Amino acid sequence: MALVILDPNLEGEAGHHLAYDMAIAREAMARGEAVSIVANRRFTTAAIDGVRFLPHFSTSTYAELHPDPVTGAADDWRLLNDLLQSELALLPRSEFRPGDAVLVPTATENHLAGYIGWMKGFDPLEAPLFLLHLMFSSGVTVDAEGRQVVEEPLRALFYRLAERAALEAGPPVHLFASGGQHAAEFSALFGRPVPAHPLPICPQPGPDHPEPLRRALLFAGDARVDKGVALLPDLIPRLASEHPDWRLVAHVNGNSAWGEARAAVAALQALPEHWPALELAGGRLARDDYRALTRDVGIALFPYDPVLYRRKSSGVLWEAISLGTPVVVPAGTWLENEARYWGAGHVAYDGDSAEAIAAAFATALPRIGELSALSAEAGRRYRAANGAGALMDQIAGLWVRQKAAASLVARPATMAVDLARLDGGWHRMEQVEGRPARWATQEPVIAFDWPFDMPWQLDLTLLSFFGAEQLDRTEVRSGDQPIAVTWQREGRGARLTLRGPGPGRARPRIDLRLRLPFTYRPQNEARDLGVLVGDMQVGPAPGSGGANDATALPAMRVDGMAAAGGGWAVATGIGGELMAMPDRPCLVAFRLRCDPASPPPEVRVHLAGATAALPLSAEAGGCWLGTVTLPPALLRAGGERMRWNLQAEPVDGQAVTLLSAEVSVLAGTTRPAAAAGMALPSPAPEPPLTGPRLRWDLSEGVGPVEGPFAELGVPAGVRWIVARTAQLAVETNAAGPARLTLRYRCLLPRLGMRVTLDGGATSLVDIEGGGLRQAGEIELDVTLRGGMNEIALAFDGAVREPGTGRDLVLLIEQARFGT
Repeated sequence: MALVILDPNLEGEAGHHLAYDMAIAREAMARGEAVSIVANRRFTTAAIDGVRFLPHFSTSTYAELHPDPVTGAADDWRLLNDLLQSELALLPRSEFRPGDAVLVPTATENHLAGYIGWMKGFDPLEAPLFLLHLMFSSGVTVDAEGRQVVEEPLRALFYRLAERAALEAGPPVHLFASGGQHAAEFSALFGRPVPAHPLPICPQPGPDHPEPLRRALLFAGDARVDKGVALLPDLIPRLASEHPDWRLVAHVNGNSAWGEARAAVAALQALPEHWPALELAGGRLARDDYRALTRDVGIALFPYDPVLYRRKSSGVLWEAISLGTPVVVPAGTWLENEARYWGAGHVAYDGDSAEAIAAAFATALPRIGELSALSAEAGRRYRAANGAGALMDQIAGLWVRQKAAASLVARPATMAVDLARLDGGWHRMEQVEGRPARWATQEPVIAFDWPFDMPWQLDLTLLSFFGAEQLDRTEVRSGDQPIAVTWQREGRGARLTLRGPGPGRARPRIDLRLRLPFTYRPQNEARDLGVLVGDMQVGPAPGSGGANDATALPAMRVDGMAAAGGGWAVATGIGGELMAMPDRPCLVAFRLRCDPASPPPEVRVHLAGATAALPLSAEAGGCWLGTVTLPPALLRAGGERMRWNLQAEPVDGQAVTLLSAEVSVLAGTTRPAAAAGMALPSPAPEPPLTGPRLRWDLSEGVGPVEGPFAELGVPAGVRWIVARTAQLAVETNAAGPARLTLRYRCLLPRLGMRVTLDGGATSLVDIEGGGLRQAGEIELDVTLRGGMNEIALAFDGAVREPGTGRDLVLLIEQARFGT
């Protein structure tokens, strides 16, 4: 049994997400459960305190990809949910067992439907326990009389649509809200009770101080404009001059700050020289240092944006309440309501300015004793109701029932098929050398129940048969399901092995019809004899979740002799055969070992006439994992057995070894529109491609869409080139010359670029940089061929982005083709 935490927001060790997840993980491990956390791809730590981390997700819930004020929210909702579900489908099903629990600690409307769609794709009897925590506002509020008031119609609609999916047939999905306010809002929105979950972050206050603490916490966490970091350069001098007997404390992590927030961080760093009362901490703080900074304060200020935080929660506020610290919060927001809910001492201010916050602080100081007493009582109430232990108690109430139910469900196991009960195509039972056996006719029938999703394997022990040709040409049918047939000699007989996909519990019956190419009638025998079967055993197909199983479906085979140390040397290339079902999309995964481990080689995979670059992600031990999704159309084009080839271009002296090649059917489920009473629209014909176009989706070394950055004059829709070796994919249906114009911005004063088209001659381009406020243009004259073209770009410099580690090479503002 294990707890699996899914957290696309876990991008680094800064912020609340790691502390939040680890608090839950440590409590689960203390109760004897193993814990794995599937994090964002940016999170590079492999393990912490026995917790395994898998970097996987590409986008957090905070992402905003479409800035359009009319359609942007809907576009983000559709794209981010679809992207999340597709990434969840890539996770191996073997990681999620019926007795496990899967917890999503932070879900918003932009991920909720994706999670639920993936969860509903599990067989209800094979699914783990699914728990989703709704962290942010619902789009509705509840007035004083308990009535629902819709404030953000689109957000409320998105949540309602996802909740409908959660109630559909399939595994149950348990929804919880973060805090009483959100629980009341989601309950009103869904029309059913949505309980609150205990908060795992529950810091304990320090020892009592003989004198009142005269330290004020002004800020804690990442430098973000919505949290009011831009107000601090004006607020701190005001407070320091008006209250010289108070120490001012701020933790501002500016590693990932940008624009206005970055400017505020720079201004803050100059303040301690002029205002000695300021204690300013930067970067990421260790957990104990952060606790020490936030614990010994007499009051905490929250300069948060009152509009954005009207219904948005804050982990820092919960920490302050748990520590018994009075707070100054913006009026009419979730922060004020939450302080009031727990009975914490608080003062609210109107507006969004340093003046308003300073005035509220001055109002609070004469009442600091009263506010501190109220907050101390509120802290005791908060700590009694929250904490990782309380959260695990809530999960355990559901998990115990899940484990008990899972233990009662039949699991795949090897069992005998009774020869005496076979009907159709069999001669009577007889004794052969003291054991029961049965001769088959030319078309015997075998039937058995296999109520599981995993592939099955049926082994027939043949005591007698009539030559290798008879078994080589044996055919097996089972409706429209593909059945793999192999055999091998065993003594004087043979073992005939049949393998096929599991139908699941809804239709467990497997009916196999064998056709032998010929039979034999001995002298003085009235029967036509096919094969003599002494035993039948059916069980899970070996390797049904593993690699290089040449007969499981889907399956991959690697050609060539394996190396002495394991795996296959790639050298200039290696290939094999892929067997898959043509109507089910597949994920192919290649695991490579490189010596030296970095940099990773450039790898391309060729299959069914198509070529794709293989993106690689780092794993432990100098290994790299590359995955590619194969749509049904490509599988149909390649046939039941298609050739694949892998080519790698390592750096000089680097040895590349293919450790494994695996293929698995993608998880998840789709519902036909007709099932919901909707008419299926006729697909619109695709317009013909009339000229070259840049395919960002197939390009490599290019980041996601960003912007706008108004303070720098950078428009929306820009992309960073984030690798010193990048590749642009250009598609056209007409060969000929073309001119590609790239409008760019560059952080370096001068940058060299080498351009190679389709592996041909290389040209050199010198790029003049003027910073992010000045744009320039590069014109590349290329001769394109019909179809897909590859423009390789190699740069001699980059700027490492603080906080993320990305290489910022060139900011592409616009790309257009001309002649």
